Amino acid sequence: MHVTHINSLYSESTQLVDYITYPQRIHIVSDGGMAVAKGIKIMPAEMVDYVLLGRNGASSGTAEFIKELTSDDSLRVGLIVAAGGCVWTGYSTNVIKSDKYPVHQITTMGVTQVYAGHLSNRIGKFDYVATDSVSCISGHSAWFTAQNLMKLGILDAVVVIATDNGTSEEYLNVFGEYGLSKLASEEDDPYIIKFRLGQGCNVTVFESMASLEKTGNAPVANVTSMHVASEVHTSPLGISCTGAGYRKVIEGVDTTGIDFVKTHGTYSMDNLIEGKLIHEYFGDIRTINYKLRIGHTMGASTAVETGLAIIEESGTFLSLGAGMGNVYSAAVVEILK
Repeated sequence: MHVTHINSLYSESTQLVDYITYPQRIHIVSDGGMAVAKGIKIMPAEMVDYVLLGRNGASSGTAEFIKELTSDDSLRVGLIVAAGGCVWTGYSTNVIKSDKYPVHQITTMGVTQVYAGHLSNRIGKFDYVATDSVSCISGHSAWFTAQNLMKLGILDAVVVIATDNGTSEEYLNVFGEYGLSKLASEEDDPYIIKFRLGQGCNVTVFESMASLEKTGNAPVANVTSMHVASEVHTSPLGISCTGAGYRKVIEGVDTTGIDFVKTHGTYSMDNLIEGKLIHEYFGDIRTINYKLRIGHTMGASTAVETGLAIIEESGTFLSLGAGMGNVYSAAVVEILK
């Protein structure tokens, strides 16, 4: 599966959110998700617009690339929005909101499949439109679906857009309550290593060989192998002590000749088991992690982080992901630039 275009949006700077139950700093691209005069903006959708239009730190040319790709009627092109869930957090009416985050009626565009349909009509002509809601591995899961759709000959190319409302009050309170995200009170303690939540978006275009022969686009990377799996556990928020899910996805891909591993790296129990298994399978191989740098972008994280590795690194690497609901993912990527 050939990657011919990739563009990521993220933030390395942080901003304090102090009006919630568990105050904490977040990696913020924009505050567009807060209340405005005529309702609320959908933050995940706004980040997609930034990437498409090359704003707020994203590179330019993405909207034009997609438009040109979908203008060829002989190509069957799909669109998958990797969203983390069926409805983005922060846009429902059954949660307690602070005075700075007032109650609004649920917005239709907060339903991810509705948004995907709306987006598809704005940016091109598509033969297939879907969403992926496999929590934090949604990006990888959508890539896996894209690979299978092209392998089966159903589509020639697939545009995957990964975005989530990773800094909603719901996420901040849940991760703060369970002690997973770094709280404001922990910021000055060098011995406490935790991720912060963050906003992020990634757009990746995949093409088959048949598509490349028509478009003439030059691949920047090849996804040579992918796998998505689950494990049995007593809690949908837990991870087995044997790392069964990680083992399934690692053993489900061809890791021959990889130069490094992009970890999921949440600095939790998951992190300890992931690290142990990486050492078991690959010895002292180099690892990279992005969450301390850009935050945990939730449903967009596997796509944003794998995309960053493609842009910043060289060689062939294994990218790992894990998510709530006992789900795991692995992608082996050959960087061509």
